[in-house]
Amino acid sequence: MNNSILQVGLDDAHDTPEICVVSPVSACDISSNSPSKAAAESIDNIPKTIRNKFYSNIIFYEKKWSATCTLCGKIQYDSKGVTSNINRHIKTQHKKEYEEWCSQLHQFNNKTQKKISDVFSKNNNITKNRTSSESRYQSSHPRQVQLSQAIVVNLIIELGLPLSLVERESFINFMNLVDPKFTITSRRTLSRSTIPRLYNNMHQELKRFCDQVEFISLTLDIWTDRRMRAFYAMTGHGFINSSLKSYVLCFIPLYGSHTANLLLQNYENIISSFGIGTKLVRLVTDNATNNIKAFQHLIIPGFESYFEDEDDLDETGSDIDQDAIENDDLDEISIAHADDNYTKMFDIAKTSFDNIAANNESYRIPCFTHTLQLVVNDGLKQMSSIEPALVKVSKIAKLSHTSTSFVERLERLDKSIPRANKTRWNSQFDTVESILHISPTELNDILISIKRKDLCLLTKDYQILNEFSSLLTLFAEATSITQAENTPSISLVAPTILTIYYDLLNEQSNVLFTLSLCETLLSSLISRFGGLLEQLGIDIDKTIKQKNSSELYQDPIYIYSPFLDGKFKLHWVYESPLPLEKKNSLCEKIKKLVFDYCVLLQYNDSLTTRNEIDVTDDNQSTTMPAPSSSTTPTQLTRKRKTLFPNAQHKNMKKQKVDNFAYIKHEIIDYINDDTSNDDSNRLILLNQSNKYKSLHKLAKKILTVPATSSPVERIFSQSGFLFRQHRATMSRKTLQMLTMLKCNKELI
Repeated sequence: MNNSILQVGLDDAHDTPEICVVSPVSACDISSNSPSKAAAESIDNIPKTIRNKFYSNIIFYEKKWSATCTLCGKIQYDSKGVTSNINRHIKTQHKKEYEEWCSQLHQFNNKTQKKISDVFSKNNNITKNRTSSESRYQSSHPRQVQLSQAIVVNLIIELGLPLSLVERESFINFMNLVDPKFTITSRRTLSRSTIPRLYNNMHQELKRFCDQVEFISLTLDIWTDRRMRAFYAMTGHGFINSSLKSYVLCFIPLYGSHTANLLLQNYENIISSFGIGTKLVRLVTDNATNNIKAFQHLIIPGFESYFEDEDDLDETGSDIDQDAIENDDLDEISIAHADDNYTKMFDIAKTSFDNIAANNESYRIPCFTHTLQLVVNDGLKQMSSIEPALVKVSKIAKLSHTSTSFVERLERLDKSIPRANKTRWNSQFDTVESILHISPTELNDILISIKRKDLCLLTKDYQILNEFSSLLTLFAEATSITQAENTPSISLVAPTILTIYYDLLNEQSNVLFTLSLCETLLSSLISRFGGLLEQLGIDIDKTIKQKNSSELYQDPIYIYSPFLDGKFKLHWVYESPLPLEKKNSLCEKIKKLVFDYCVLLQYNDSLTTRNEIDVTDDNQSTTMPAPSSSTTPTQLTRKRKTLFPNAQHKNMKKQKVDNFAYIKHEIIDYINDDTSNDDSNRLILLNQSNKYKSLHKLAKKILTVPATSSPVERIFSQSGFLFRQHRATMSRKTLQMLTMLKCNKELI
């Protein structure tokens, strides 16, 4: 072979470490004495790959690479990191030359080269050095099962390590030190047997959960990964005994156009497969098609410089993980980078998804935190007058991550400044708060000592920042507490909005530098939560145009759900700044709603019981003897005689029986219960089912509803963690199973 051609191939291989092609060693028994040009080559100079042996003029592009066959002169193309096309060409078009090369390589391997199987097989070199008296665990041995389960659950699922881990020599050596008798499961078995089995078992546990819960609420959303592949996600929330459980019900890959019909079909299939159609309480969805786009860059003005030249937080690696190679549904590698394409595709998916929610409008409620962030976003647009102070804060915060001397001086004060996140405004707010908690004198002394006097905060700066903090502190707290996991959150919405509304009214007369921010926040709050404020008896400014979300917040669930939360009951109303008359009116309205919904639940239960009795009676009537023809209807239903039928009839008319009086008594007893109103007693109605039977059932239904779509968004965070940049070849099927198992690890 031409030495210059061989040198080009070797140089290119060195420049592209992500491409490492090892040709298969043929088992064909070809005589080494066959006359050929290849046989004349020195055994030590035989190229070890098909590319280096048969190709020249290797050129790499952004996503592909090409090479010229030295035997026929044809140019072959392949995807970057893939060699299937060039290998196939040699094996099929130049079979004779390929077999001759394999024969030579086979001879060389038998003499000098260690086989790949010696490295990656279960019987590696370490195993060979064991004494013959040592034995392996059987596949059913408890220790073998324990370690195999631990590798899959703790390393691959929980820590998100690649499946190829089990084939790496270092890991094999490590496991032999842990337990020499343990046999490592192959990657092929993991991908085709172990993980699918865990996934199926988890799915059965999900069905058991849906069968056990009496009521269930859902959060729904769509997500696209870094390769622009869309997934449809759904979480379910319900009470098992008195514990609120949340699980991922589905994480389904979507193919083709994301039409409303396709999404609706997926939704109905999931509801039907889990049998939860009659148990559904509410659907929580994103507010609008452009929300995610808006929140991608929700940055407090002045913090732009903080995020300049920010390193990509995605984990990168020198190797491309090949988890998906063993899967039959491996997708073509095509990683998209254009933001415009991402936005366009995501908007189409979100529009179609919202059409689904519209079909269930009576059950749908918007995401509370998204609506709250929209209010904050409106306010941040009116901050030009206070931006200079925030610019200083952002630069000081950046120093805490870039200047060693600044960090050391902060540590001496036992202070630190948390890192802000570009997509979470409240993390930027926390950064401002942390700087305000540092003594002004000490902070300015540090800045002067590191020659950054230009960042010293003046008295006016501190006044502006304190006003800014005072206006947004309740928004930040509300964003955090309503996104807590496995705890009721729908009951927090109304008390939160009522508190923020009156706080902004009060701040209007207190602030000096941030009045425009305060007024904008108040106006936006009214436009987006106007429906809820009206339900609370507040006379809102009619000149403020109401947003689409305002109508959705008129749902009565927002004002009577706090009553079912032991932390609030009616205290949040009586302790509010509402006028006394409106307080009393709102409390009566809440008690009436609670009573009505309790009656409705009891009535539905009675209908169910009656239907069961009717079915039983119908079955029994088929075995009862029919009355004889001589028996008349009068004889079968003879009326009992009485001495004073007229007088008794009048007395019966005057008697009025309240069949649901016990519900009113439960409500009164619950209100008068002296149990302390703190977080430990939030689920008092769930824990005292014997004392509050009707309220217990209503609380079990209503408190399943999450106030936000945060549960479904956590799925996307976990999936993004699994689908890191160096694992971009992972198939949809593998990503689906690993994501579901990671999010539902409690069910494994």
